[in-house]
Amino acid sequence: DEALGVGEPGFVRYDFHEPTALPPALAGAFRCVVIDPPFITVDVWRRYIETARHLLQPSGGVVILTTVIENAGLLAETLGATPHTYLPSIPNL
Repeated sequence: DEALGVGEPGFVRYDFHEPTALPPALAGAFRCVVIDPPFITVDVWRRYIETARHLLQPSGGVVILTTVIENAGLLAETLGATPHTYLPSIPNL
């Protein structure tokens, strides 16, 4: 939706098909990146990984992400991520 973010000075449009097509000031500017992709295929993850590396400071940083366990090998190999199981509990639901 092109109208999303109109008038919002901090809004940055992101398209995972263009992983590093972001404002130059964001490159290497973050100590932490959170990734919760709408798709969990390997091809999509490779693009998100490229974006995370682009955004993280040159010395590295923390990556917090959500995915299925089947992607654990790829994420360990590329980001050094280790799985941590989180099972939310919502009483009375």
